Parts: sequence; structure tokens; C-alpha cells
Amino acid sequence: MSLLGEKCVRCGTRTRQLFESQPTCPACAEHLKLVLASAREAQRSCPVDGRVLDKAVVHGVIIDRCPQCAGVWLDAGEMERMSEDVAAEVWKSAAFARTPFG
Repeated sequence: MSLLGEKCVRCGTRTRQLFESQPTCPACAEHLKLVLASAREAQRSCPVDGRVLDKAVVHGVIIDRCPQCAGVWLDAGEMERMSEDVAAEVWKSAAFARTPFG
């Protein structure tokens, strides 16, 4: 490993952390843990049309999305966690005088 660390396998930033024996920055490691957790979750059906829901990781939360009706379904507490994450991003952006979109 170099003095500055290796490049993260997901985003390319320098890191000295490892995840699954690969150089992975802490943010990407958390994302990958959520992706692995979503793969282990049971398949669910859409309450509207019965289609099998797709899983996605958004703002650190695993959401279920219907490919047919585009409905989004959250488990208990997930909306609150997403709201906290979005609020933290807004505060960070304000502190560094950036817009959250650029």
C-alpha cells in the first residue's frame, strides 16, 4: 500500500481502509454493506399490482421500488433516516457555500 493509500475500488478516492480485502473508502464500504444487505432481504410484492419489487440503496436506505407502477415502499423508520441524511447534506452544503446540486 502506498503512503497515501490505494484508490477505492468504487469511487477512486485514496484510502487506507479495506473492505472484503479491497481498498474501499468508508463511504463506499457503507454503501456496499447496504447493497449486500438488500440482496439478502426477502423479495416483496407490490401492494398495488403484485409485481416483484426491485431494491435500491438511496441515501443510505434500502428502498423497494415497483417496476410497473413506479411506487416506492419503505420499511419502518426508513423515511426518517433518509430525511436525516438529506438534512445533513443540506447543512454541509450550506457550510461550504455550495448548492446541494452542484
